[in-house]
Amino acid sequence: MSEQNCELGDIFIVRPTEPHPMNRRSFLKKALMTTGAIAGMDFLSHFAAHGLPLDTKTDAKIRDASRQVDNPHFLIYWFLEGGWESYDMFSPVMTPNNVLERAPDISKERYRVLKFGQPDYSIYTEGGIRYGYLASPARPLFKDMAVLSSMETGEFHSGDRLKAHMGHYNLNLQADRAEDERSVLQAFAEAYGQPYPMPHLSWHWWLSDGELNEQQYTGRKGYYHALGPAWAHTIYAGTPNNLRQLLLRVQSISSDPVNQQINRFLDNVHAHLRRDNDLEVIKSYDSARDIYLKLNSSGSGLDKTMLSRLFTDAELRERFRITPNDELITYSSINGNKARSKFCPNVNVQAMMTYEMMRAGLSCAFWIESRDIRLFDSHYSRRGLWGPDGKPIGMPDQTHMMREHLWNPLLTLVELLKSTQYKNTGKSLFDFTTIVLTSEFGRTIHGEVDGILKMNISEAEKQRQIGDQDISQHWKVTSAAFLGGKVKGNSQYGAVGEKDLLAIPIMPDGSLDPAYHPVTGELLPGRKKSEKSFIPNHGDVYATALYLSDLDPKGRGRNQRGPLRFIKKG
Repeated sequence: MSEQNCELGDIFIVRPTEPHPMNRRSFLKKALMTTGAIAGMDFLSHFAAHGLPLDTKTDAKIRDASRQVDNPHFLIYWFLEGGWESYDMFSPVMTPNNVLERAPDISKERYRVLKFGQPDYSIYTEGGIRYGYLASPARPLFKDMAVLSSMETGEFHSGDRLKAHMGHYNLNLQADRAEDERSVLQAFAEAYGQPYPMPHLSWHWWLSDGELNEQQYTGRKGYYHALGPAWAHTIYAGTPNNLRQLLLRVQSISSDPVNQQINRFLDNVHAHLRRDNDLEVIKSYDSARDIYLKLNSSGSGLDKTMLSRLFTDAELRERFRITPNDELITYSSINGNKARSKFCPNVNVQAMMTYEMMRAGLSCAFWIESRDIRLFDSHYSRRGLWGPDGKPIGMPDQTHMMREHLWNPLLTLVELLKSTQYKNTGKSLFDFTTIVLTSEFGRTIHGEVDGILKMNISEAEKQRQIGDQDISQHWKVTSAAFLGGKVKGNSQYGAVGEKDLLAIPIMPDGSLDPAYHPVTGELLPGRKKSEKSFIPNHGDVYATALYLSDLDPKGRGRNQRGPLRFIKKG
């Protein structure tokens, strides 16, 4: 048998060129005598190649119901993997720059980029938002942006990446994902994705993470793409050419005539299996049936000419500053492990693809992620702050990376969304969209040395360890930002203490806990933390993204945190 395979998430649509040798009798025997032996993929292969035994009336009802739904909502997560420098962006702190002037206590030193404090490298306030120089290019977006400055995470790449997807609960990376778990985009697409051919597109690849052992994260472990109904499942979009070819195959498969042989082959299968409700194979059959119907009903409405032209518009490519290199897939080796890839193009290409899929009515949920593994993971030793001659060098500067991998493509995307009308509503795509900007954690600008000084080692060894100490390592203090038609723009909530460098708790209305000094972050004398105040985390961002999308986040997945209601327009 010759085959041609195409990948849709983990769904491999197999199109035989010869009749399938298994007849209905042997098929049913296998199903009934070997419980669970036939997976949803087996069913889907038959359906994709030969059609599904449905009466035309039922098929028409399903198709019509799908097309009648028109409740437009779009959700975009923009994730910069590796940890941005939040103290220079949305958790701004003004500190001395001890790269230039040392302090008596090394543990209290704060290290900044060499130009910190100069006109283009400082802390600023515009309207209702206080921000660092890394966020300066975003000023045109501030009127539509709400910034969350008080935010706390962990310090583990893989764990906190997963929390950004799944929210806050007792989440075990190596446990199998349960049926009631959902990523934030899966929860969103479960509510809004059914009318779209490919509702949930992502440009991340879980096992690209160099910290993960591929043998330990098989099946449903870690990030599992297939939670919820078929229309909520994650589809890994890949490069423009890959996604375009996939869409063309879906369109082609949907127009294939029903093969009479397989129609007889599957005749009465559904009724037969229903007589034994304990069979696990029923679940596989029903799941594959739902997936096939979704592909068939959506694919038949696709225009082949339009699909062939996707991602080839020269004007759009110029606006997103796309070069040939941006469409390449890169590979990186982390911690000495074999080179891995996210199998995705650069973020400007992802942003262009996102816009075109939204404009064409093909998708509604998107996870955009920086292409290169650990690009923002800017570890740096203390001794690297100065050259061999003692001349100051300063901390790594993320300015260029932030422009290339966030602000430039985001500004273009927002401009296009605002200028594109959604159908004949008189409103733009942006009016129906929520955009979340986030990373797994922040980075330090200091290093505690008391532990080293107390060690029973020579002074020379102490100085060596102090010099080698990582002063740009993973840090639990970070930030996030929201954009969109439902966002209360030009607003900021929370702050970071400039003395302790920790997030200041906020009250339920978004104001700072009055027990803390709003600048230093210290607890005021004679005061104690309010019982109502809290520090948001990835779970709060998860819930807020759904809330801004007009969904009650409670019960959507296992996330235990609630939405930050004050971020939504009144």
